[in-house]
Amino acid sequence: MLIDNQWYDVTGWSKAHPSGAKFIELMDGRDATDAFYALHSYGPNGSDTALKRLQKLPKCDPPDDWVRCDATTAAECTSFREFRQQLEKAGWFKRSFLQEASVFMQTVGLFAVGTYLAWNAHPWLATLVLGFGGQQAGWLGHDYIHGRGKWCGFARGFAGLFNGHSSYWWSQKHNMHHVFTNEYGKDEDIQQEPFYYLRPPSEVGSTDSPLRKYQHIYGYPVYAITFLYWRFDSLLTLSKTRDRKEIGLLALNYLWLCSLGPAVAIGHVALAGFLVGSLVSATHQSEEMMDEQGEFMQVQFKSTRDALVTNPFVKWCWGGMDTQLEHHLFPTMPRYKLHKLRPLVQAFAAANGLDFKMDPGAKIIQDNWETLRKNATA
Repeated sequence: MLIDNQWYDVTGWSKAHPSGAKFIELMDGRDATDAFYALHSYGPNGSDTALKRLQKLPKCDPPDDWVRCDATTAAECTSFREFRQQLEKAGWFKRSFLQEASVFMQTVGLFAVGTYLAWNAHPWLATLVLGFGGQQAGWLGHDYIHGRGKWCGFARGFAGLFNGHSSYWWSQKHNMHHVFTNEYGKDEDIQQEPFYYLRPPSEVGSTDSPLRKYQHIYGYPVYAITFLYWRFDSLLTLSKTRDRKEIGLLALNYLWLCSLGPAVAIGHVALAGFLVGSLVSATHQSEEMMDEQGEFMQVQFKSTRDALVTNPFVKWCWGGMDTQLEHHLFPTMPRYKLHKLRPLVQAFAAANGLDFKMDPGAKIIQDNWETLRKNATA
């Protein structure tokens, strides 16, 4: 793969790659520069760990069938890399102690209050509070897993302790989504058959289901199984990895769940899953679906849409994911900085002839429902 104009032979390294060999194999023969800097530690972004590992890998010549991108694409990629470097120098990737403490205490506070209510016979209110707590823990755990540096490394197991989600499983799945966004066959977030069909089965060769014609009816309610499904995948992953630390964190979470009573335990997981699933799906599923990827930056603009949200409570519920494009371009950047970053990304898009897409949050959710309805009858 090509990184910073240097070709590397990563065949031997692929099996040791923390995100798995498959990720490496899918980047074979491609320019991985922007994907590398988007996801890894490299000095301004936490530490030099990944960059030092990269520099130790054997260098090689480009593959015989490698085709350079056209001049326009090359200029856009160069401009994007310069933009990222400007943000690094300006400290955009550094974390603020006060803001970190604020979002952490908000989330932990919701769990503390919800647990107290559950233990004192207020099941309905406990379910509501813990449901929002689980949603916020989802956003925060997501931020920690993406983030780099000592604090994020220490807090990497947050999602496991509070939501029962394996950070290893999530990182494997989610990094694929970030690099191969909306690419059928690689991005699991758009391959949700038989629950949802975002493209006609005849178009992609998937097995059809008699339930497909009803997907726009049951579509949003089924988002309530999101966290239940993620818990199942996490347990399945741990049965293979046998990671003791993660097993311990998930065991503590399940012990805590048992203390809440079945109604609150299941109810809050379903509510949290609905609150997360119904929002994160909407910003990608109605955008362009691709069979083959282009360059990292171009793909993010094609496949991702920002939500314009003005109500403070609704914005809090979105957890920073209303700035979905900014997050996809710079996933390791703290999410509390993304709203301030938006005008700079809009200016970058205008200067480079790129389409910055943004609509009111309600319209994005409506468009997502229309996508389900359209593919129900396709």
